Amino acid sequence: MQAETSSSNDVSAVKEMAHAAAHYIKPGGSFVLLGIAFVLTLAMLARNGIFGVIETFSDEHDHFKRSMMFANIVRGNANLETIGTFYAGGIWPPLYPMLMGSIQALTNCGVGFLRGINVLLTYGGFGFLIAAIAQPWGRYIGIVVVALFVVGTHYYFQIRPESLVLLLLGAATFLIVKYRLFSIGTHGQPSRYLVCGVLFAMACLTHAFIAVLAIYLVILALIGIRYRFHFVVAFALIAGPYVAAQAMIHSGVVLFATTAEENLARNNNVFLRNYERPRADELLFAEMERRYKAGDKVAYPRPMLLPQGRYEQWLHDENKRRIFKEMAMEEVRADPAGAAIRSMQRATGLIGGEGCVPGQRYGCNVGPKLDLMAFYGLELMALIGLIYAARSERMRVSSFSFALACVALLAPMIVTQAVERQFVIVLVLASFGGLARLQSPRT
Repeated sequence: MQAETSSSNDVSAVKEMAHAAAHYIKPGGSFVLLGIAFVLTLAMLARNGIFGVIETFSDEHDHFKRSMMFANIVRGNANLETIGTFYAGGIWPPLYPMLMGSIQALTNCGVGFLRGINVLLTYGGFGFLIAAIAQPWGRYIGIVVVALFVVGTHYYFQIRPESLVLLLLGAATFLIVKYRLFSIGTHGQPSRYLVCGVLFAMACLTHAFIAVLAIYLVILALIGIRYRFHFVVAFALIAGPYVAAQAMIHSGVVLFATTAEENLARNNNVFLRNYERPRADELLFAEMERRYKAGDKVAYPRPMLLPQGRYEQWLHDENKRRIFKEMAMEEVRADPAGAAIRSMQRATGLIGGEGCVPGQRYGCNVGPKLDLMAFYGLELMALIGLIYAARSERMRVSSFSFALACVALLAPMIVTQAVERQFVIVLVLASFGGLARLQSPRT
């Protein structure tokens, strides 16, 4: 009897301590920690020399070059030729270089400052995601996710559009969770659906891989169109003109990207059977050029929106897309089992992470082992969050699901190209999705 009383007292004491701790865990403290993490991140990157170097890395060069092109347009050096070249001259949607180009035109800043802006965009996205968590202690776990992301990933501070995607996706997620915009029995204010539609349209105009997730939200809106049509209207008004212009500029459906066929061929071509990826890519491009020069071409008429000076290059690129698609489908039909195996290899490659890349400035933040451990930690948090979200969500057709949202984001990566800098956004969404599904605290 005495032992039972002692045990009961211990349980009561633990509950009292937990209640007292919860009283002192204030939501605002997580934002203070987020601000400290932001300052520490800037200090870490400055120490690594990221902000003091003007050289750009890989695709960062193309994003920076296009941003500078728009900066010249903002400064007044614009005509139909330069505007058309900016719009049609990139393989990515135009919103990110428009933002960075505007900042550069207004401040006359350099590469380092723009990288700092990218860090700010990333942390802005984290701020919205943390604000979407109802449980105060869950917000502190969100800070752990931020720390794992900062140490374990290597792209968010480059001049790349993924940082803007994270900000827009974070803001949209905050609206969806905070106001239950796509939940059964919740109608929501029209203005909130309107803003959410604008955010997702802007995300699509920033990076193509968001398109499938946006389509998922559009379907949810159409199912409950009586209360959610503002989302569809806003999305169509912002993203629609770009899609229409893409359809007028390119042959076939390209939506928000123009490299899907190339990536499809990179992952499915006959040369992969006998050569490693670098050599297989060389042979793939050589075969594409050989077919084009041998007369495998279609003389598409020049679109009205395309500058005359870019017609020959445009004609080559459109035929390149067509030939790449033909080569990829030839291989898929000839070896469907191999295509399925390569898809699984892309998935496992994402999970394995890249760690530090030897000899490359942007390959490592802290150290090879610690960086890789942080990346695996982020994957663990994502797995736990995804499982919890899937178990707690009511999997109804017309309700938003973080599990389905993550699948929608992963789908284009597995089908066309597996890129870690996009995969980490899925990990972040899964991690915060689980935290956002925690029960709200009692008031």
